[in-house]
Amino acid sequence: MDYLIAPTLFQNKTCRLPGIGTFTVITNTTKLESHSKQIDAPATSIIFTPLQEDKNGFNEFTALSELIKKDLHATGKVNLQGIGDFIKNEDGTIGFIPLQLSQHFTPPVVAELAIHQDATYSRLVGDRETSDIALPVYLEEEKIVKGRWWIWAIILGAIGAGILIYYIAQNGFGLLGNAIRV
Repeated sequence: MDYLIAPTLFQNKTCRLPGIGTFTVITNTTKLESHSKQIDAPATSIIFTPLQEDKNGFNEFTALSELIKKDLHATGKVNLQGIGDFIKNEDGTIGFIPLQLSQHFTPPVVAELAIHQDATYSRLVGDRETSDIALPVYLEEEKIVKGRWWIWAIILGAIGAGILIYYIAQNGFGLLGNAIRV
């Protein structure tokens, strides 16, 4: 029976067993231990949530759930290969002991910062890639020059005002708009 539950659990990250509870696969984040300079691998753990109230009582695992409950009542313990063990507690509730992954599969990694003095490293600054040697030159090139756009705006405005004054002086105010001389 566990040959159906384990693949579903690991593919979908969740598996609901009607009448028993729900399995959920949770991946914990990596851990950095700065005093030992090691990075622990992310650990995957299986969380079992006992059944609270089953509103949707049937799914593809209904028959397997009944078999698990029957074996659990008879023997007190049911092993699900690759997942863990169901146990029957003294108060009659169903407990779960997850299978622990061996540390040989996820050993910690030594984390040391390696900087070579005579090597150049690529850096991404904005949308340009540059080396750490050319970076100071690149940053000097990109000094922000204060914009002088307002000077050009005043000059163009003065030219436009001069042309408008010249036009009014030659033709008067009557020709502004759609007026036609007769």
